Parts: sequence; structure tokens; C-alpha cells
Amino acid sequence: MHYTQINNLVPIIIAAQNGSDESMALLLDLFSQDLDREASFGKKYIDLDVRQDLQIKFVYIVNHFNVAKHLGSATH
Repeated sequence: MHYTQINNLVPIIIAAQNGSDESMALLLDLFSQDLDREASFGKKYIDLDVRQDLQIKFVYIVNHFNVAKHLGSATH
């Protein structure tokens, strides 16, 4: 499954931010195609070190994403 098939990622993001390993794993799975594409950019293979770095950055970004600010700007 890809993240574009999910109508609302907010509950999953909030659960991940609250420590749900299952939710974080789901987000990583939903974005795995994109992470793989970026980890293979300019190559014919997925660079596993780059993919791991991207996953670490992804987890950091999810944990620091300001959901309230995002939802507030969507209503203006």
C-alpha cells in the first residue's frame, strides 16, 4: 500500500508521535516506495545505507511534524 491510498494520515502520525511502534512501522511501509526511489537515485540499485539514513530522517520528521500547525493552515 502507498500513502496516497490513505485518506487521512493525521491519526497515524499522531499515534506514531505518541510512541506507537505499529503506527511508525505503518508510515515507513506506506512511504517505502518513495524511500527506495530516493535511495536508488542515479543508480540501478537501492543503496541500503542511503535508505537507512532516509528512514532515520523520516522518523525524525514524523516525530517533529507539527500536526496542529498543518491542520490550522489547511483551513485558511
